Amino acid sequence: MRDYNKMRKGFLAIWMVWLAWSCQEIKDCELVTSTDFAIVGFFMADTSEQLAKTVAFSLIREESVDNFYISSTQDTIDDDTTEVVGLFLNPVAESVTYIFETDSINYDLTMEYTEHLRIYYDECDPVYSYKLDTVYSSTFDSVAIANRALDKIVPGNVEIYF
Repeated sequence: MRDYNKMRKGFLAIWMVWLAWSCQEIKDCELVTSTDFAIVGFFMADTSEQLAKTVAFSLIREESVDNFYISSTQDTIDDDTTEVVGLFLNPVAESVTYIFETDSINYDLTMEYTEHLRIYYDECDPVYSYKLDTVYSSTFDSVAIANRALDKIVPGNVEIYF
Protein backbone atom coordinates (compact mmCIF):
# COMPACT_ATOMS: atom_id res chain seq x y z
CA MET A 1 0.00 0.00 0.00
CA ARG A 2 2.90 2.35 0.78
CA ASP A 3 4.36 1.89 -2.70
CA TYR A 4 0.98 2.70 -4.21
CA ASN A 5 0.71 5.98 -2.21
CA LYS A 6 4.27 6.97 -3.16
CA MET A 7 3.53 6.27 -6.79
CA ARG A 8 0.29 8.24 -6.60
CA LYS A 9 2.03 11.21 -4.94
CA GLY A 10 4.81 11.07 -7.53
CA PHE A 11 2.31 11.03 -10.37
CA LEU A 12 0.39 13.93 -8.78
CA ALA A 13 3.61 15.96 -8.41
CA ILE A 14 4.58 15.35 -12.05
CA TRP A 15 1.07 16.26 -13.19
CA MET A 16 1.12 19.54 -11.18
CA VAL A 17 4.53 20.51 -12.61
CA TRP A 18 3.28 19.79 -16.13
CA LEU A 19 0.09 21.78 -15.50
CA ALA A 20 2.03 24.79 -14.17
CA TRP A 21 4.43 24.68 -17.14
CA SER A 22 1.68 24.29 -19.76
CA CYS A 23 -0.21 27.33 -18.47
CA GLN A 24 2.74 29.65 -19.09
CA GLU A 25 2.11 32.30 -21.71
CA ILE A 26 4.03 31.77 -24.92
CA LYS A 27 5.70 35.04 -25.89
CA ASP A 28 6.32 34.81 -29.59
CA CYS A 29 6.97 38.16 -31.24
CA GLU A 30 6.40 36.61 -34.67
CA LEU A 31 2.71 35.90 -34.00
CA VAL A 32 1.61 39.45 -34.89
CA THR A 33 -1.09 39.25 -37.57
CA SER A 34 -1.82 42.94 -38.21
CA THR A 35 -1.52 44.20 -41.79
CA ASP A 36 -1.16 47.60 -43.45
CA PHE A 37 -3.59 46.81 -46.26
CA ALA A 38 -7.33 46.29 -46.58
CA ILE A 39 -8.71 43.26 -48.39
CA VAL A 40 -11.38 44.47 -50.80
CA GLY A 41 -13.87 42.08 -52.40
CA PHE A 42 -16.14 42.80 -55.37
CA PHE A 43 -19.74 41.57 -55.44
CA MET A 44 -22.74 41.75 -57.72
CA ALA A 45 -25.29 44.39 -56.83
CA ASP A 46 -29.04 43.76 -56.91
CA THR A 47 -28.90 40.08 -55.97
CA SER A 48 -30.43 38.39 -52.95
CA GLU A 49 -27.26 36.33 -52.45
CA GLN A 50 -23.74 37.65 -51.99
CA LEU A 51 -22.21 36.64 -55.32
CA ALA A 52 -18.58 37.43 -56.07
CA LYS A 53 -18.02 39.53 -59.17
CA THR A 54 -15.00 39.10 -61.41
CA VAL A 55 -13.77 42.56 -62.39
CA ALA A 56 -11.11 43.92 -64.73
CA PHE A 57 -9.64 47.37 -64.28
CA SER A 58 -7.11 48.89 -66.64
CA LEU A 59 -5.50 50.73 -63.73
CA ILE A 60 -5.84 50.88 -59.96
CA ARG A 61 -3.93 53.72 -58.34
CA GLU A 62 -3.81 55.64 -55.12
CA GLU A 63 -4.91 59.21 -55.76
CA SER A 64 -1.98 61.00 -54.08
CA VAL A 65 0.74 58.77 -55.55
CA ASP A 66 2.06 59.00 -59.11
CA ASN A 67 2.85 55.29 -59.42
CA PHE A 68 0.27 52.75 -60.54
CA TYR A 69 -0.82 49.95 -58.24
CA ILE A 70 -2.32 47.49 -60.72
CA SER A 71 -2.21 48.12 -64.45
CA SER A 72 -3.14 45.84 -67.30
CA THR A 73 -1.06 47.94 -69.70
CA GLN A 74 2.13 47.67 -67.65
CA ASP A 75 1.75 44.26 -65.99
CA THR A 76 3.17 41.10 -67.46
CA ILE A 77 0.13 39.11 -66.34
CA ASP A 78 -2.17 38.19 -69.23
CA ASP A 79 -5.32 37.95 -67.13
CA ASP A 80 -5.92 41.03 -64.99
CA THR A 81 -9.31 39.95 -63.67
CA THR A 82 -9.87 39.58 -59.98
CA GLU A 83 -12.55 39.18 -57.33
CA VAL A 84 -10.37 40.42 -54.44
CA VAL A 85 -7.58 42.97 -54.17
CA GLY A 86 -5.42 44.22 -51.30
CA LEU A 87 -5.16 48.01 -51.03
CA PHE A 88 -2.37 49.48 -48.92
CA LEU A 89 -2.96 52.30 -46.46
CA ASN A 90 -0.82 55.40 -46.26
CA PRO A 91 0.93 55.30 -42.84
CA VAL A 92 1.39 59.10 -42.74
CA ALA A 93 -2.27 59.90 -43.45
CA GLU A 94 -5.67 59.09 -41.96
CA SER A 95 -7.36 58.29 -45.26
CA VAL A 96 -6.55 56.99 -48.71
CA THR A 97 -8.46 57.23 -52.00
CA TYR A 98 -8.03 54.68 -54.76
CA ILE A 99 -9.08 55.21 -58.36
CA PHE A 100 -10.22 52.17 -60.36
CA GLU A 101 -9.96 53.00 -64.05
CA THR A 102 -11.81 51.22 -66.85
CA ASP A 103 -12.23 52.08 -70.52
CA SER A 104 -15.57 53.75 -69.86
CA ILE A 105 -15.64 55.03 -66.26
CA ASN A 106 -13.39 55.72 -63.29
CA TYR A 107 -14.51 54.47 -59.89
CA ASP A 108 -13.29 55.81 -56.57
CA LEU A 109 -13.02 54.33 -53.09
CA THR A 110 -12.00 56.28 -49.99
CA MET A 111 -11.02 54.54 -46.78
CA GLU A 112 -10.61 56.42 -43.50
CA TYR A 113 -8.74 54.60 -40.76
CA THR A 114 -7.14 54.91 -37.33
CA GLU A 115 -3.65 53.76 -36.48
CA HIS A 116 -3.06 52.06 -33.12
CA LEU A 117 0.27 51.38 -31.44
CA ARG A 118 0.32 48.03 -29.69
CA ILE A 119 2.91 46.46 -27.42
CA TYR A 120 2.09 42.79 -26.95
CA TYR A 121 5.04 41.89 -24.71
CA ASP A 122 7.90 43.81 -23.15
CA GLU A 123 10.38 41.69 -25.11
CA CYS A 124 8.75 42.49 -28.51
CA ASP A 125 8.96 45.59 -30.67
CA PRO A 126 5.84 47.77 -30.80
CA VAL A 127 3.45 47.05 -33.66
CA TYR A 128 1.18 49.43 -35.54
CA SER A 129 -2.25 48.13 -36.40
CA TYR A 130 -5.07 49.77 -38.31
CA LYS A 131 -8.84 49.84 -38.01
CA LEU A 132 -11.20 51.09 -40.68
CA ASP A 133 -13.47 53.92 -39.57
CA THR A 134 -15.35 54.70 -42.78
CA VAL A 135 -15.41 53.67 -46.43
CA TYR A 136 -17.30 55.52 -49.13
CA SER A 137 -17.54 55.94 -52.87
CA SER A 138 -19.35 58.34 -55.16
CA THR A 139 -19.26 55.92 -58.09
CA PHE A 140 -19.73 52.31 -56.90
CA ASP A 141 -23.33 51.25 -56.21
CA SER A 142 -22.59 50.42 -52.59
CA VAL A 143 -19.62 49.89 -50.28
CA ALA A 144 -19.57 48.36 -46.80
CA ILE A 145 -17.11 47.53 -44.05
CA ALA A 146 -17.11 43.77 -43.52
CA ASN A 147 -14.45 43.83 -40.79
CA ARG A 148 -12.81 46.92 -39.29
CA ALA A 149 -9.61 45.20 -38.13
CA LEU A 150 -6.86 44.84 -40.74
CA ASP A 151 -5.58 41.40 -39.91
CA LYS A 152 -4.18 38.35 -41.73
CA ILE A 153 -6.88 36.09 -40.32
CA VAL A 154 -9.74 38.25 -41.63
CA PRO A 155 -11.06 37.08 -45.02
CA GLY A 156 -12.13 40.56 -46.12
CA ASN A 157 -12.40 44.14 -44.89
CA VAL A 158 -14.38 46.03 -47.54
CA GLU A 159 -17.18 44.84 -49.81
CA ILE A 160 -17.89 46.72 -53.05
CA TYR A 161 -21.16 46.14 -54.88
CA PHE A 162 -21.73 47.18 -58.50
